[in-house]
Amino acid sequence: MKISVLTPSNRGTDALNVVARALMRQTFTDFEWLIGSPEKEKDILVEFNHVSDPRKLPGDYWVLNKLYNRMLKRATGELIVSIQDNTSFAPDALEKFWFHYKENPKSIVSGVGNKFLNDNFATQTWQDPRERIDMGSFYECNFADIEGNFCSVPKKAIKEVGGFDEHLDKWGGMDWFSVLARISLKGNYRFFLDQTNKSRSVEHGRYDQWEERNAIHGPYQERAEEYIKDPVLKYL
Repeated sequence: MKISVLTPSNRGTDALNVVARALMRQTFTDFEWLIGSPEKEKDILVEFNHVSDPRKLPGDYWVLNKLYNRMLKRATGELIVSIQDNTSFAPDALEKFWFHYKENPKSIVSGVGNKFLNDNFATQTWQDPRERIDMGSFYECNFADIEGNFCSVPKKAIKEVGGFDEHLDKWGGMDWFSVLARISLKGNYRFFLDQTNKSRSVEHGRYDQWEERNAIHGPYQERAEEYIKDPVLKYL
């Protein structure tokens, strides 16, 4: 496969079928879909490969980084496209991600997206602050502007830094940030926003204790000092 679409989820069939309906319409068809979840969901509208959640270890808040590493080991595509559940997107979304990758294999590209009340996408609840009318449709950005809910990353880039930091599963919220930070430190890749590639996601709540357990409030900064010494981990 050229593209491996990765969707971690614990929200069930309805949330995954929002993504499935968008995948059914894609003009680019050389892709596989990997769903990471506690149990294999039934009645999904598109063929997929299931990757089961690894068990939590003592002290874990969640297991998303462990799950992403497990999904990456199963992925056969050379381009990873990360798409959150409850997310819809245009029929040419994968085609655009692939186009940018073929134009520049050292590119990491994020689309943009807004949030809505439910999956009829009639009532908007959140506007993506990354949208910039003064920057053109496609422009280079900081790694922190890449939104892991809807983006493409060469699998090679993730392997070069050794995968997701499973240590951060003791907290929450840093699933893509730590990977992109380490890729940025190595300096081999460039980061871009494609404002023509838009997604629509259903608003959802946060886990309990989200704010106090979010790694960005302290634990990530401690790990960042270690990343500077050596950004390559040993998970992949």
